[in-house]
This record gives sequence, C-alpha cells and structure tokens, in this order.
Amino acid sequence: MLSDIVVHIPADRPADGVVACAVSVANAFDAHLDGIVCTYQPINPAIMVGASAAYYAAAAQYNTDGDEAAARLDQFELAARAAGITHGARSLCDTPVLANQALAEISRLYDLTIVAQPDRAKPGHQDPLPEAVLFNSGKPMLMVPHIHTGPLALDRVLVCWDGGRPAARAVSDAMPFLGRAKTIDIVAVNEDEDVVGQASSGALLAHLLRHDLAATSHHLTASPGNIHNTILSFAADTGANLLVMGGYGHSRLREFILGGVTRGIFKSLTLPALISH
Repeated sequence: MLSDIVVHIPADRPADGVVACAVSVANAFDAHLDGIVCTYQPINPAIMVGASAAYYAAAAQYNTDGDEAAARLDQFELAARAAGITHGARSLCDTPVLANQALAEISRLYDLTIVAQPDRAKPGHQDPLPEAVLFNSGKPMLMVPHIHTGPLALDRVLVCWDGGRPAARAVSDAMPFLGRAKTIDIVAVNEDEDVVGQASSGALLAHLLRHDLAATSHHLTASPGNIHNTILSFAADTGANLLVMGGYGHSRLREFILGGVTRGIFKSLTLPALISH
C-alpha cells in the first residue's frame, strides 16, 4: 500500500517530468506527497586541503540558485493543488555529500521515493542521489528518465527477473503497481528454460497468479555487457510504461557501487523504473 510518497525535485534543470509523474502516482493511490528541493552550499576552497583549482571551479559551477529552488517548489505545489492531493513542500540546503546523505535518510520514512535520472549532458551535485537513495533508504525508488514527460501510465508493466534477492524485493514493492496493470510481462535474460527452480521465472508466474495477477514470461539472450540494452529494447518493443527491477551493487568498504546492469539502466533509462535493493 502506498500512503506516503516523497519526490526529490532537481533545482538546476527542468522538473516537469518528475513532478508530473510524482503527482500522478500520488493521485492514483490517494497518497500524501511531499516535494523536496535541495540547494547545495558553495564549497569553500579555504577548507579544501589539496583541492585543485579545476575541482573547485567545477564544484562551483554546479551550485544551485535559491530562486531556482523556490520556482521548482512553486511548480510542484501548483501541480499538487490542481490534482487535489494532500502534499507538503520544503527545501534543504547543505554541502553535496551531506545533502544527498540527508535526502536518503529522509526517504526511509516514506513508502516510495521518486527521483530524477541524472542527465549526463547536464552534470550536477544531485547526480549521486539515486544511488544514495537506492542503497541507503531501505525503500523502493522510482526513477524518472530526464526525457520523460507527463504522468505515469500503468497499463503495461515489465518485470526484470533473475531470481535474486533484489529482484524479489522489487516484485514485492511493485505489487501496488502490478495490481493496476492491464498487462504484466516478465523478462528473464539468459535463464535456462529447462531448469525449474524455486526462483525461476515460471515460479514467479505462479506466485503472481496466486495474487490474481496474470503475466506472460519472455526468455531473452544477451551478452553480459548488453543486458541493459536488451531489456530496454524489449520494453520499447512491447510499449511498457513501467520497468520493475532489482538494483544490484557491490560493496567497497562501507560504500556501494552499482553493478553492471544497474549502472547501464541508470545511464540509458528510457521509461520510469521502480528499483529496489
């Protein structure tokens, strides 16, 4: 059940897509929606021991303006009021690392967090936020492509399945969306169709059917470095509105780095994706 949703709205780029998507999700589930815009404090070169001038110049370039943040919050509130949903709006200001850490912690107390996909053509301090939310919030994340426009449609949902724990978590988190879908497709890449196991795509079909959710499974093949492109191509071919997948990572000391398929999806995403870790 989705009752409490938060959307992190970027202040330094257009937010029409992520705002429209968030408002439509809250409206569909009659949920409360909070909008948060973050501005990043300038980095003082005097306290950056050993930092190069080039690094500081790049960091300063990405600092966001308070007026831009206020305009994004106004945009969000206008859309939320027009939709008639209960909502709240606020801003947060801190250094980049602490700000993204705080935003991930805030997400722990919501049923769903909605974020914008980083745009490689317009780098900014908020680019690490989706990874921070994915690995540190403990909750599902809906990432909206920077090319997305309009509300989220839920007619056709595509579930990526490999039998792993993150994939299982994603299916469980996506149940409210799956219950509203007209068509559910399950895609398994490089799965041995002759193997019948507890975590096979066939077993997932049976599990969904016990929830009165009919789905169709598809078995695809791809090289290890091209799995994300294969999934996104299939999503385009079938007209999927929403992608559901587990977000994989590798531990590096106390941090996480994205696994190959997840990293590829983050970079090349073409439709909204519900991702769980």
